[in-house]
Amino acid sequence: MRLRTYNIAPLFLGTDGLTEVQSNKLDELLNKIKLTEKQAEERDKLIAKRDADVELPVGAKSLIESYVDSEVYDYKDTFDSKEVAKGRDVEDQAIELYNRVFFTDHKKMTEFDEYYELSHNSVVGHPDVVDKENLMVKDAKSSWSKKTFPKTPEKADNSTYTWQVKMYLYMLRGMTGMDWRKGEVFHSLVTTPEELVPEYEHDSLHFADNLDDHLRVTVCPVYLSDDDIAHMDRRLKAAFKYAQEYKDYLLNKNK
Repeated sequence: MRLRTYNIAPLFLGTDGLTEVQSNKLDELLNKIKLTEKQAEERDKLIAKRDADVELPVGAKSLIESYVDSEVYDYKDTFDSKEVAKGRDVEDQAIELYNRVFFTDHKKMTEFDEYYELSHNSVVGHPDVVDKENLMVKDAKSSWSKKTFPKTPEKADNSTYTWQVKMYLYMLRGMTGMDWRKGEVFHSLVTTPEELVPEYEHDSLHFADNLDDHLRVTVCPVYLSDDDIAHMDRRLKAAFKYAQEYKDYLLNKNK
């Protein structure tokens, strides 16, 4: 089974093990020379929770099952929509808009670029922009219309996009041995190709060239922390374990 970055976010949602408060409490208890009976009981409970096997959330299990289903039952599942089509068709324009605003010279990764396809720990993906000099990954998102374009980083915040970029950084760390940490998700507002605009939507929603460039880009910074890396290690290990269990079930049911 090979996971893909574009839909991997459900695997990492939620938390495992101890919260930060619980972790600090455990450190405090472990550093005590003498514990009361109640403190010793609390310590043991915290250790058990820290060391417990990861229980994947429902969304993560559903994602893994979809991968295994397509393998066992031999099919490919595809998804397309007018929004997806626009994002694909205007990708270069979205990146060029970003370049004009921030005075950069990024290009969409192509087949023969060094980091066009990332592959690590049975995950594969195609980042939009890899800035090797600054050890950064930037992912372009093209909004459907002026109405759906997120005007602030808070409105643009999206766990699916964030974990996608974190996965790219995680993979690049594993592939290069370098300390990739920083990334961005940038949302660009580009005029929608005429053939994609529905008759029931007003043209003004989709024509963006009348706006100043600085109004048409919203950037969400992404940072890959040590806690993220440990979390991803645990979840990926749990995912492949669950995938094998689910596959074994399918292959042996009704026998």
